[in-house]
Amino acid sequence: MNKIILALFSFVILSFMACENEYDTGEMGSQSDARIILTLIDARDVPYEGQRSFYDHSAKVVTVQVLPGYDWTTFTVYVSPVIYATMTPFGGTEQDWSSGSKTYTITSGDGTTTNTYTVNIVEVTEFGNNNP
Repeated sequence: MNKIILALFSFVILSFMACENEYDTGEMGSQSDARIILTLIDARDVPYEGQRSFYDHSAKVVTVQVLPGYDWTTFTVYVSPVIYATMTPFGGTEQDWSSGSKTYTITSGDGTTTNTYTVNIVEVTEFGNNNP
């Protein structure tokens, strides 16, 4: 009986310890934040070493640089907003990117902020420190 009580006590203590605020979500956003924090092309369409993403939050523009040689008509681009926010349209579906850009509307978790971001895919011959 003592072993069962000790096991239950240990479980309760460990449960409370595991619930401590171990992770800082400040970088990921707050309830009133409406930004894009991740944009990448599916690795089956363009390998990760063939793409780089740059974020200009003041202009609400994300630019994904892609090395030459990829079919632009069937990219699957993953676009993720900050935690708590919602986004339309849903990022992560196969779309025609031949125009080079799409717009996404991000709404904060508390509904107070809405931002429209433009995601551009541009072909570059090489990567550098050239944030567009």
